[in-house]
Amino acid sequence: MLLDRHTEVRTLDRLLGDVRGGQSRALVLRGEAGVGKTQLLEYLVDRAAGFWLMRATGVQSEMELALAGLHQLWIRVPNQVDRLPAP
Repeated sequence: MLLDRHTEVRTLDRLLGDVRGGQSRALVLRGEAGVGKTQLLEYLVDRAAGFWLMRATGVQSEMELALAGLHQLWIRVPNQVDRLPAP
């Protein structure tokens, strides 16, 4: 469920601040079509200067395929695995 826009933006700003500070974070945006998820992602991308950004899109026909989203990401950058930080 999406919250009010002010709360959502504060959450995204806090997430970016934490990551810039070296902390690991994950965020899930979910909601019905048309409620503004893409707009929030664009807000985040616009403020993510200096980050290495990768995107995947859920496709219903791939729903049953294990790791389909991960495959979408890494097929684009197969020679970049060495750039990932250590666990």
